[in-house]
Parts: sequence; structure tokens; C-alpha cells
Amino acid sequence: MKRRKQKAMPKFVFEGPLVSFFGKSLIAEDGSLFEILSRLDKSKVILDSSGRIRPGILVLLNGKDIRLFGKTLNEKILSGNDEVRFIPVNHGG
Repeated sequence: MKRRKQKAMPKFVFEGPLVSFFGKSLIAEDGSLFEILSRLDKSKVILDSSGRIRPGILVLLNGKDIRLFGKTLNEKILSGNDEVRFIPVNHGG
């Protein structure tokens, strides 16, 4: 019997208080970052009502800030071994 190779899928990793909403990590289907987040973020913890990442949340795609890619969330298509990491940034004084 041949072993079938599993298809690589994007991985989402959550840090800090986001773990209580989503767990430490999960595997998602391919698609745009916006589509995937819209399905996952029902309580609007990461996305605001206009579909943008909320202030205070750093989003890294394969270790790089997503703002460096110059694409909207809907234009950035995830697939394969992509890893998206969500890190809440707390400021205090």
C-alpha cells in the first residue's frame, strides 16, 4: 500500500491572549489571508469591522511583517508551507 503525501497547508500561530480565542495554532485551507481570517475571526478580535487588522496586532507571514509585502489582505494568497503568526503588541507607560 502506498502512503499518500499530505498536501501542505498554511499554518496560523497565535501568541499571548489570542491563544484563548484561537488556540496555539491551527491549519487552514488555501486562500487569501482575508478570506481565511474572516472565517476564523467570528468575534472580530483580529479584524475590525472594515476588514483591517486591528491596531496592536503584529502579523508576520513567514517571519516578515505583512505590511512589507505591499498587498492588501485580499490580494495575499496563502498556500503550501506559509506560516502566519499573530502577536499582540502591548504598550504601557
